Amino acid sequence: MRKTLCLFSLLCAVCLLAQDNPGKSSGTAGTTIQGCLSQEGAYYYLTDGSGKKIHLVGYNGKGIAGHVGHTVAIAGNWTIKTTDTTVQGSESSAKESQVFKVKSVQHVSDSCKSN
Repeated sequence: MRKTLCLFSLLCAVCLLAQDNPGKSSGTAGTTIQGCLSQEGAYYYLTDGSGKKIHLVGYNGKGIAGHVGHTVAIAGNWTIKTTDTTVQGSESSAKESQVFKVKSVQHVSDSCKSN
């Protein structure tokens, strides 16, 4: 019983550490994506040439706000964001979604192409 409790505690600690580091990515080489930058509330998105809307994270201090409505090239890495979706009084649940962690933003054009 004591081993089980110790193992459970260790597993919980690992899970909490993983949630505290949502911006960590397994890719080290990096990727560059290009498209139209938009803002919805406090969040930024890049819509690529195929119309796919990509949620951006880690952009603080990168001057991204001045590029809204412009075509940009964004260097960074794909990662997973985990969001707690637990309703009070029910079992724990979470949602994972793929996001793009921004390393740098490069201006391409003052406007976005229409699809």
